[in-house]
Amino acid sequence: MKTISNEVELDEDSLIDIITGSTVLGCGGGGSPNNGLRLVKKELKRGREFKIINIHGIPNHKRTVSAYFVGPIDEGKKYGNLATEAIVGLADFLNEDFFAIIPTEMGGNSTAVALSASARLGIPTVNGDMAGRAVPELHHSVYYVYGHNMAPFSMVTRQGDVMIVPKIKNDITAEKLVRGVVSSTNSKVGVASHPIRGKISKKILIKNSLSYAQKLGKILREADNWISEFLKEGAFLLFKGKCIFLKWKNEKGFTVGELELQGIDEFKGESYRIWFKNENIASWRNGKIDVTVPDLITTLTLDGKPVINSEIKVGKEYVVFGFKAPEIWRSQKGLEIFGPKYFGLNVKYVPIEKRKTKPQKPARHSRMSVQL
Repeated sequence: MKTISNEVELDEDSLIDIITGSTVLGCGGGGSPNNGLRLVKKELKRGREFKIINIHGIPNHKRTVSAYFVGPIDEGKKYGNLATEAIVGLADFLNEDFFAIIPTEMGGNSTAVALSASARLGIPTVNGDMAGRAVPELHHSVYYVYGHNMAPFSMVTRQGDVMIVPKIKNDITAEKLVRGVVSSTNSKVGVASHPIRGKISKKILIKNSLSYAQKLGKILREADNWISEFLKEGAFLLFKGKCIFLKWKNEKGFTVGELELQGIDEFKGESYRIWFKNENIASWRNGKIDVTVPDLITTLTLDGKPVINSEIKVGKEYVVFGFKAPEIWRSQKGLEIFGPKYFGLNVKYVPIEKRKTKPQKPARHSRMSVQL
């Protein structure tokens, strides 16, 4: 990794660390890191450069753009970087080139999509993002919290269709529209959105997301005792256990499901349940609520490999970690659109650092108890 002016050029190890760390912050969603690595390595083989720029380096008058995929898990399907095509379509519509690309969220594939699109187009990726984690819906972004619309935006399907949406009521309507396209095509779509000037982006984006992801990824690559190092970074060890149940389905453009772990080591005799809608939304320890959005719940193997929910296997052992959400999500507006009640959970948000940590008497519960 070397610095060029205000930009940092990333080598292959740095890129791998960022994708690994982004998978941790992906909370079980954010796309497959294997797909993300393929996207990045394809551009490296072509000799393209990967550069990141700090948020303060965005000129006030220049536009940035966010590029990403939207859709459920669809194993076996191969995608090019549809997001790059979406960026080109949106730039043509606006008759203006973009200065840099902003990751829409942190995730093994989501972050890689932004990085690879930047490399292909010869522009930097911003060292920041719109959520500080992976999120399931398009309006789960700091732009929406601060009242900035994602339109105009573009969509590109796997079949090559290109759609431009010049204006839309709000991002919730945009979410419904994009999911409708996903459902009708039965595959992911590439999206380019939020063509916003640097003067605004610099004030509200989550800062240094890529640097943080790289730090987490490097810990997992180098540290013998990665759990201890995560704890030093302010993470919370939530559970260790063997997966005894996993069930998910693709529903209305989302991957919705639930998993359950049976405790091992210091958690022996306990149970842990996680419900997810693309990303992990809430968890229960011994049948009682433990952690909810907006805080992060993420799963790794015992040797420190972060996994997305579709890769979890019944019979294998995992470690569950939690992280504090960015403060913007803990605000009143943030909790309205990304707190537990938004997802139909009749519980009050309790910050992860204030939750009860001692084992509690098990409560009776039924699986798949949350339906949307």
